[in-house]
Amino acid sequence: MYYRLVLENGHMGAGKSIDTVRYFRAENPVDLFSAVARIPRVKGKGSATGVKLIEPITRDQYEQGVAMTQDNPYLARRKRKKKGRKKKETIFH
Repeated sequence: MYYRLVLENGHMGAGKSIDTVRYFRAENPVDLFSAVARIPRVKGKGSATGVKLIEPITRDQYEQGVAMTQDNPYLARRKRKKKGRKKKETIFH
């Protein structure tokens, strides 16, 4: 099933928040809430109080929503850099 969620995000200053719309694919609501608990910046992860709306949607709505949210830098997750030694480049002339 596909869902659209309105989430309350924090880290905006004391007592301030912003509502964001996220799109998810989950087998059931329990899986959906466990996925929400891993999203950065969502308020009330333990009690799911940061979830303001859950709405079932169609696959087409899901795909359109995901395409729209990919351009939003606030919603993007940072890629972690791999730790370790850098490989030396070999240059052949």
